[in-house]
Amino acid sequence: MKKLYLLAALALLAFSTSGCSVNPATGQQSFTGLMSSDEEIQVGRQEHPKILRQYGGAYDHEAISKYVDDLGQRLAKVSELPNLKWTFTVLDDPIINAFALPGGYIYISRGLIGLAENEAELAAVLGHEIGHVTARHTAQRYSQSVLTGVGATILGIVVGGPAGDLANFAGQAYIASYSRGHEMEADMLGMRYMTRLGYDPKASASFFKKLAEHTELEARMKGKKGEQSHYSIFSTHPDTRIRIQESEKIAKTYPADLDLINRRTFLALIDGLDYGESVKQGIIDGQTFIHRDLRMEFTVPQGFTYHNSPTLLIATHNNGSAIKFDLGDKSYGRLPMTRYLTEVWGKKLNLVEVERLNINGMEAATGRTQIRTKSGSKHLRYLAIDGKDRIFQLTFLTPIGLTNQMNEDLRRTTYSFRRLSHREAAQLRGFHIGLHKVGHHDSIASLAQRMKVEKFHTDWLKVLNKETLSNGLQNGEIIKLVTR
Repeated sequence: MKKLYLLAALALLAFSTSGCSVNPATGQQSFTGLMSSDEEIQVGRQEHPKILRQYGGAYDHEAISKYVDDLGQRLAKVSELPNLKWTFTVLDDPIINAFALPGGYIYISRGLIGLAENEAELAAVLGHEIGHVTARHTAQRYSQSVLTGVGATILGIVVGGPAGDLANFAGQAYIASYSRGHEMEADMLGMRYMTRLGYDPKASASFFKKLAEHTELEARMKGKKGEQSHYSIFSTHPDTRIRIQESEKIAKTYPADLDLINRRTFLALIDGLDYGESVKQGIIDGQTFIHRDLRMEFTVPQGFTYHNSPTLLIATHNNGSAIKFDLGDKSYGRLPMTRYLTEVWGKKLNLVEVERLNINGMEAATGRTQIRTKSGSKHLRYLAIDGKDRIFQLTFLTPIGLTNQMNEDLRRTTYSFRRLSHREAAQLRGFHIGLHKVGHHDSIASLAQRMKVEKFHTDWLKVLNKETLSNGLQNGEIIKLVTR
């Protein structure tokens, strides 16, 4: 048995040391031997189209796309991989997000750009993602995952069963912990690159502070308490508070005359930037969902919160109810809606109480059944609406004990569904970032009233203008508002 242990240990040692090298970006020795630089480029190239499909595509704004690409290319030129073919893409995604694929593919959402207040903060984010690529974090994680997987296999062969499972668990935990180290490492590298162009390194921490407050406010909007990543030991990102502290510490090591932020240039560029859901994806105005291209709208009851993505719209309630909207197969549009409901969409369900409806001049049909879910039995109601050029589908899910009391509200949702005229659709505008020059008669309260957000108007004003308002509301200062 000792011989087997020794053989396993020697195998792991030979495997791990054969791929170790010193990374030029970090100066640290890392194990990347199971993914070459050419393979990283190949992975990035293959995954790029999938990312575009998943995140709503590239944002259709030539000036902003060019601006981000120019800034990203300048940062990349002062990195350790200046000759890599870098690709910077602004995603048409309202979520605050940025990430990197291996091989130099960097993505940043328009939502994140709208949260930033100056060019230096944007440079900090782009520099961070460039750091993931130059440090070859993907290659490290892949190689380490293969290594720990081999380790678990060998140990499983040697001692069998639970010990192999334990080795695999330990490997997974090590990878998760290492990834937190990657994030801190990328923060450091991002500040290195931005300062080489003269940007203020303090912008890194200032953006993290805004990000933390934005996350907490988003949670409050949904009636939940904001959770920081320190609640999970397997989180892939370090606690935002720790990142702020570390970024502030690193910033102090740089010369104080690094103070470039380019605030006015940045703000002038994002004037009119789409805010929230894309018009292409449908916009949410209070409790009403409106889609320009589909020429339709409907309203859900109070208490429901929308969750919109390129592939799915769903509204959920804290009481366990949900409303889902999607499209049916328009090739069945010639069928009566009662037959479409029972023979196509709901053919695998035993629908009862099937009836024909007329909803604002459109033929429709509804039927219900009962299903079992992890949270108990629920009523499921299908509603199919013939829009001529396509079939619209609404699914209503309610806990059995709440169905009767919610019937009237959900009935209003059913009959709120209507088609927009071509003129209404053409005139539909989404929400966007608008600039306002503070005047003598302005106040936080008066400006907050102009914010086109659902609630917490003052809080949203302060989050979007955190740095600007750090010294109070100053006459002549430019602030961001959410307008329509």
